[in-house]
Amino acid sequence: MSITISQSVASLQYVRVGIKATVNGSSSYNPTSDPVSFAFLPQATNPPTTVPSSWVSGIWETDVQGGLTVYVARCLVGPGGTFVPTANTAYWVWVKVSDSPETPVLGDGDIQLKIT
Repeated sequence: MSITISQSVASLQYVRVGIKATVNGSSSYNPTSDPVSFAFLPQATNPPTTVPSSWVSGIWETDVQGGLTVYVARCLVGPGGTFVPTANTAYWVWVKVSDSPETPVLGDGDIQLKIT
C-alpha cells in the first residue's frame, strides 16, 4: 500500500510513520530507545546509502489507541525543520531504526511526500 503526504513548501510539520516492532515475530517491542532516522530521496528506485548525509534525525512519539500502544517515528519537515524540502518536488520517505543486531531500513517507495 502506498501513502502520499502533501505539504506546502511554506509549512513546518511532522512527517509521521507508524512502526510496529516485534520480538520473535509475536511479542510487541518498544523501539523508542533505539535511534530513528529519516531519508528523503527524490527517486523511489534509489534506496538510501549508508552515507550519514543521507539521513536526518527523527524522534519517537507514543500513543494509546484502543488499549494498544502505537509507536510513531517522526521528523520535522519544512523551513527551520530537520529536513527542508524544495518546492514542486516529490520525495520518497525512508525510515531507519538502529537497533542491535538489526537495523531495518523501511520504505522502498511506499511513502511519498509531495511538496507544493
